Amino acid sequence: MAQDTLLQFMDASADSSDDGFVARSSDFLGMEIAGTTTVKLSFRGGQDRDAVNTATITVPDLEAAHDGTGSNESFRDISEVVAGLLNGRDKYITVADMNKGVFVHPFTTTVVVANSVD
Repeated sequence: MAQDTLLQFMDASADSSDDGFVARSSDFLGMEIAGTTTVKLSFRGGQDRDAVNTATITVPDLEAAHDGTGSNESFRDISEVVAGLLNGRDKYITVADMNKGVFVHPFTTTVVVANSVD
């Protein structure tokens, strides 16, 4: 039986329980544009199923991708990457870890984690 993909998100400090989280792909709630260079991914909380864990991650300039002035990935392109991550069964993927400098392309540099500590 296939298991959910586990997705890890860690901010720069990663020194306490609220500096990151690991989410099951089946707990994915959605992704939204948080700014011209950030997207926010939301997941249902761990043990507290009413809570929401979010990771806001830096991406290349979405406005430039949209208006044609840049060659960066568009929100649609980023959505396809996220869909691929969510559908990769039986895996543990570090999506964004500022402390270790690990990022799945096209995510870059900054991760802001907001989670409910179980």
